[in-house]
Parts: sequence; structure tokens; C-alpha cells
Amino acid sequence: MIIVLGDILADVSLRIPAFPVQAGSLLRAEYFELGPGGATNVAIVAARLGLPVACLGEVGDDRFGELVLEGLRTEKVDVSGVVVTSGAETPVAGVIVDQSGEPAYLGYPGSLQLRALPEAWLAPVRSAQALYADGWAEHDGVPAIVLEGMRQARQAGVPTFFDPGPGNPAVSRAWLAEAASLAEVLLATEDEARSLTGRRDPMASARELLSRGPKLVVLKRDVAGCVLITRDEVRIAPGLPVEARDATGAGDSLDAAVIFGYLQGLPLADLGTLANATGAAKVQKLGTGHNLPTLDEVRAMLERFDIDPAGLLPVP
Repeated sequence: MIIVLGDILADVSLRIPAFPVQAGSLLRAEYFELGPGGATNVAIVAARLGLPVACLGEVGDDRFGELVLEGLRTEKVDVSGVVVTSGAETPVAGVIVDQSGEPAYLGYPGSLQLRALPEAWLAPVRSAQALYADGWAEHDGVPAIVLEGMRQARQAGVPTFFDPGPGNPAVSRAWLAEAASLAEVLLATEDEARSLTGRRDPMASARELLSRGPKLVVLKRDVAGCVLITRDEVRIAPGLPVEARDATGAGDSLDAAVIFGYLQGLPLADLGTLANATGAAKVQKLGTGHNLPTLDEVRAMLERFDIDPAGLLPVP
């Protein structure tokens, strides 16, 4: 079972003609969707690629929490370990995208209550095939929960994956650095890698991050693709040129593909190809949650660029 730890929230996605949105103005939204968001995007894509996935986190007993859990069950993601806290409010992210495809975020943190890793989560974390977490710490308890979960997984020999993301500005950089050091696979943009190390050169940042604990660093480069770096190998995986309608969730989709390919033992070149194809399949679609790429869409993206899906994806 792949465990996605924390960052369970609802996404409210809107597409508008253009920014800025000013007080007193009225813009007609071209797209509206309400569904699971945050790290559940990684869970959904991983499940669609054929991995068994469970989310461990917390939601409130409000309508948003119900909607997120219903949506994950629909996607065949196990939510039996999710804590539903009476009287708490589920975090919600407002995602506004314009014609350029770039998102702006509005975050409502909710009022979740967990402040430590529950005892009931120890067994599934220690026995997982892999554990994934990110840096979107939407409430005060998340940093401690994520660190303890990653420590437990590492001690049990479970592969750990961490994506710092832009992160919560209220969370210390020291926490992000510690979480990154606990990752077997670190997934970060070039800017995020620079922020973690203070180094201007992205490759120098990646090599310093490797020295802190990870076995693999994946530098995400948007349309340019990604670079995969281990202590012994560097692979540049060029991006696939497609029309980008909505970049929201592209990084999450790439993360899920890296988890899938890494666990399958793909060579770095193939891992980068699969990751880029999955991200490219996402940016052609609006929204996140249920609108993330399917296995067939990832396969079609590979075939579009004359890449044989055999050996990269499950046989249909």
C-alpha cells in the first residue's frame, strides 16, 4: 500500500478570462469544479496508474470533508484511516486559473485538531510500500505528524517521497529541510531546491540535497521537463511540448508517476519520460481531483510522441 500522509483538503477550481480580479468587477467563470485536492491529487493519479493507495490525514465532519472522502472512495483510494474530527472544518483551497494556465491560490486552513501522529497510523506507515508527504502544512500539527511519519517509514525501510512545494510561509525552513533529508526521493522545483540550500545553481543545490540523505533528487522544470540526479548518475528528461490549459496539479501528477516508476525499478531515463508524459497529460486538462490524467491518457501522451508505453505502464 502507498501511504499519502497529510494535506487532505478540498479544491474549489475556477477558470477566468484574465487577471487581475478587482473589487467591484464581475467576471464570468468559464469552469468550476469542487473536489479532492492537496496531496490527494498524488493519491488519485497513483491509484489510476494501478498502485494501491491509502490516505492518512484528518478532515472535519463538514460537507467539504464528506465530499473529499466520497471523491477518494470513488477513485479507489482507501480512506479508512482518515480521522474525521467532530466540529472541525476541513481545509479548502481556492484555485483560480486564467487563460495562460497558471494558477493563483486562496487557502482556508480550516480548524483541524491533530497535533501528533496517531498510534493507529504506525502499523500502516511501517508496512507501506512507500510513503509520500508534501510541504503544504495547512495547520500547526502537520509538521510534527509528517516528520514522525517519515522517521517511522525510514526506520522500517519504507521508501519515502517528499515534495516541499511552495509550502506554508508560516512553516520554518528548518522543518522543510529536515523533511527533505528524511526523503529517499526528493521532488522539488529548481526554485524550491535553491530555497532549501541557499545555492543559486540548481545542480549544486541538487547535489547538496543528495548529501543530506536522499538517494534521488528530481528537479521539476515546468515545460523544460525534469532532471533526475543520484550520486552516480544525472539524466535530463526534456519536456513534451503540449498546449498547457491548466498547470494546477501537474507537479502532483509528475510526483505520482515518479512514485510508480521508482517502485517498478525503472531506469532514470524511463522514469523521467514517464513523469513528463504524466505532467503533460495533466496540463491539457482543466482542474484537479477527478480531472487528473487517467492511465489511458498517459499512455496516449507517450504514443503521441512515439514513445512505446510497454515497459513504462501496466499492460491494458
